[in-house]
Amino acid sequence: MKRKAVERERKRKRGNANWNPELGDKVLVKCQNQSDAAKGEIDKFMHVYRGQYSINKILPYSTYEVVDRDGKLRGEFNKRQLEPYRTESDPKTH
Repeated sequence: MKRKAVERERKRKRGNANWNPELGDKVLVKCQNQSDAAKGEIDKFMHVYRGQYSINKILPYSTYEVVDRDGKLRGEFNKRQLEPYRTESDPKTH
């Protein structure tokens, strides 16, 4: 039983489930990349997240309005599409 408990603990969910973005927090936004044969770009080698954006407004249903550094609206995104922006000096949480 102890072995099974250790295995379940190892497989448990990880991530930013407890992360609740606040106004002004810096975030990265998940983007949908597409390959381009003419340019020789393959989507699996592209970055998954773009940004450094900040949260401008908190909307209902875990939705956030995101703006860029210049204050230009980037769009409204669900929490699942956002990732906290971290620097080298930030403590690692996962």
